[in-house]
Amino acid sequence: MIEFIQAQFMFFFAISLVLFLPGYLLLLAFFGKKTLNILERFIIAMGLSVLITDFIMLLMSQFNIGFTKTSLIIAILTFSLGCFFIYKKRFGKAPLNIENKLAFDFSSKQLFLIILILFLSIFIRSVYLQNSLPPSSTDLGHHMYWSKLFAESGKIQNYTQRDIVNVAGAYQSDSPRPISDFVIGEHLIFSAIGLISGASFISSFPVLILLFINIFSLLATFILSLQLFKDSPQNKNMAIFGLLILGALFAIDPPQAKFVGGGVVGNIFGNLLIPLAFFFYIRFIREKELLFVFFALVFSMGLFYTHHLSALIFLLVFAGFIVLSLVLNFRETKNFIFSQKKNLLSPLLISFFIFAISFVFLVYTPTYLKNSAVNTVVGSIKKVEHTGLSLLQFRNILGETRFAIGIFGFILFLFYYKKNPFRFSSLLLISWVAVITLISLAPNLVGISIPSGRVANYGVYPFALLGAFSFISLFDREKFSKKHLTLSGQILIFSAFSVMLIFIFANGFEGNSDFLKKNSNDQNVQLTLETGRFLASKMEPSDLLASDHVYLFADSWIKLFFMRDYYFPSYRANFERYENGVDKHEFCTRDMISSPGGELGKKCFEDLGTNFVMVDRLNDSMQFQKLNNFWQVYSNDKINVYYRKN
Repeated sequence: MIEFIQAQFMFFFAISLVLFLPGYLLLLAFFGKKTLNILERFIIAMGLSVLITDFIMLLMSQFNIGFTKTSLIIAILTFSLGCFFIYKKRFGKAPLNIENKLAFDFSSKQLFLIILILFLSIFIRSVYLQNSLPPSSTDLGHHMYWSKLFAESGKIQNYTQRDIVNVAGAYQSDSPRPISDFVIGEHLIFSAIGLISGASFISSFPVLILLFINIFSLLATFILSLQLFKDSPQNKNMAIFGLLILGALFAIDPPQAKFVGGGVVGNIFGNLLIPLAFFFYIRFIREKELLFVFFALVFSMGLFYTHHLSALIFLLVFAGFIVLSLVLNFRETKNFIFSQKKNLLSPLLISFFIFAISFVFLVYTPTYLKNSAVNTVVGSIKKVEHTGLSLLQFRNILGETRFAIGIFGFILFLFYYKKNPFRFSSLLLISWVAVITLISLAPNLVGISIPSGRVANYGVYPFALLGAFSFISLFDREKFSKKHLTLSGQILIFSAFSVMLIFIFANGFEGNSDFLKKNSNDQNVQLTLETGRFLASKMEPSDLLASDHVYLFADSWIKLFFMRDYYFPSYRANFERYENGVDKHEFCTRDMISSPGGELGKKCFEDLGTNFVMVDRLNDSMQFQKLNNFWQVYSNDKINVYYRKN
């Protein structure tokens, strides 16, 4: 009991230290308590702490300071205490009455709705994720390998992988090759929390962290909405309604909690950092405060160290926003640029750019830049899943209701931006929706070769904001008050409002119910993990293992028991990867499982030296039981393990 309480305390201590404290105190050091209210600081601190922890660990690695529980705690606390002393020196004690007014300028009904929506958002996600807590996701297993490797080695390792190649008629594993698909910021946070808390990487803690980040992405969009619609008298209602359709009604509609449980780490981080970057850019344009553009640049830089796809989406949306501003709002844009020339050349921003350039070249260069991975993204479409979605697929990813009211909101915005006293908000949302829709539906038009389904996920947030704008604008109570409408008109408007609200609720909960199905694979996942533990305890360093990805659950987590190599164990991939002519150019991993007695299967076993095989008991055991040179050495209700005799 004491050990359990101690483990829980250390876990929450690690979350507070890694994901809250440094960001919150840095905001206090720069802003004090007046410019940002406590709600904004609380939400922004999460994303900022992610970046600070990443940068601290990158600097530690550069200066050969190993990652340990003690060194990480000292490093983060030193940074945080430094920020606290700066805050005390610059601001002293801030008047609390001003801060509270800024933070809670909502009516009691609005506060009740916000709390209720957040409760529903967390509750529905938790119901879905309770069956995803056992470590089972393939993507998350791959990510946690690197997080555990950094934690165990105490330093950042190169992202490399191997493949099976044919050299002079003999099959062998090739030399390690760089991997460009992973970005360091996706893994360091998990390494830090795992080291400080002592939690096992083969546990539920990675999913819980992703859930935590996903909830904060909703809150980040909430405070962004308050800024985007600040000139509207209904801005608070728009922000609350956006939180409703983004968080509660579509809490587990794809790809929300599905991405959390599935371990799509980069997208989860990106959907937190992108709204926070836009939050600071919009506030800088609106209030012309230098610190806002400084933090906007910090979040922009952080995106490139966290997830390359999110950074690319952010760049394209921001570029579209600049083009639209120059074309449709030229005079105001020109006046703003000329009025901010001194600010943009200030010592603070110059210092930031010097730091950013130095960091890239002297501390850590992102792998996708070192390996020229940009060439694999920009150019001709190379994979089927990169060719774009149909309109129906795009709608299904966004959610039917969110898609419908988002499109209506987009049309309203096209007419609204000219009447909006602050047009930049309208132009940002128009660019956000237009860019993501274009890349999702027709990536060939812009020459972007990235997974279309994951790009569409980024549209969930701007479509929710546009949907909230259209819904609240359509039923603005000031426009349809008793002074302006007859009784029959009021009844008609109330009926239309009720029908639309019922449709939204029914559609949203129908989307939820599709994913609230009992996951029957929990036991199979546990059996896979038990097999991995057994093999890790019995196999010698010279032994090699082949496993199956087609029928086994959570097989990607097996590598965390061995920690030999990202490629270990080798595995049979989904059959279409061998057939499409793109993904797989070797067939050893297929035939060693599917046809171990065949000519290719026997040669691959002999050349590679593989002597252990882990397969599904029902689907792939028969071909091994027929062979005399394979002994069954382990079995459970799902898996058989065979040893190959020389």
